Amino acid sequence: MLTRVSEALVKPGREQEFVERVRDLVRTFPETYDGLIGHEVLVDLQEPQRVQYVSHWRDEQALQNYAGPGWRTDPVTFPDEDEYLQQPLTLRHFRVV
Repeated sequence: MLTRVSEALVKPGREQEFVERVRDLVRTFPETYDGLIGHEVLVDLQEPQRVQYVSHWRDEQALQNYAGPGWRTDPVTFPDEDEYLQQPLTLRHFRVV
């Protein structure tokens, strides 16, 4: 299993709107992407402008089917996302052991 973490640093005052937009966009992902085991949107308690989308994938192929051939380096974004962000998304992957 692979875990993918996309982290956003949201502009002050746009946190709630950004989180609602992300939650709406990913709501249908479990039915849409075979191999998505689970996912959540996390907001840092001490720094609420730091938001993560964490997704858990059955295997590398399932993750590639979602994120494309550049899954290791290219974050999945939505239109106009940059108007919410202080900087580009960061992306990390973890293997569950």
